Amino acid sequence: MADETLRTGLETWCRSYVTAFSAYDADAIAAHWSFPALIVQGERAFTFDTTERFGKNTAALLGFYRAQDVAAAERTLMQAMAMGPDSAAITVADRMVDPRGKTIVAWQAAYVLVRGAGGWRAVFADAAGETAAWAANGTPLGG
Repeated sequence: MADETLRTGLETWCRSYVTAFSAYDADAIAAHWSFPALIVQGERAFTFDTTERFGKNTAALLGFYRAQDVAAAERTLMQAMAMGPDSAAITVADRMVDPRGKTIVAWQAAYVLVRGAGGWRAVFADAAGETAAWAANGTPLGG
C-alpha cells in the first residue's frame, strides 16, 4: 500500500473518530473498533471483548468529558506506519477544547488498526497520555 493511500485512509479514520467523540455518540465511537480490543494506561490494561462492554466504558468516559465541559475533540495524525497489508500503527496528538475553543487538555496517543471490509478499525490503544493529561489538569480519569 502506498504511503499516501495509507495516510489518507488513517486520517479519514481519525476525523471520523473525533467527530463521534465530539457528538458524544458512544455507538459511533464503538464502530471505529474491532473486538476484542485492548486499551492500556501505563501498567493498567483493559480488554473489551464485545461492543456492549466497550460501549459501557465509553459512556462513562463521555460522562467524564461532559463534566469537564469538553465541547469538541481534535486530532492530528502525527505518524503512520504500515505493519502489514491490512494493519497499521499510528501516533496522534489529541486536544480537548471547551465551548470557546480553549484547550482543556492535550496529549499524544498510539493505536494499532486493522483494515477489513468495514474499513480501518482500532484493536489497540495506548491511553497513558490521556490519563496523565487529565491528572495534570487536576481531574483524574477513573477517579
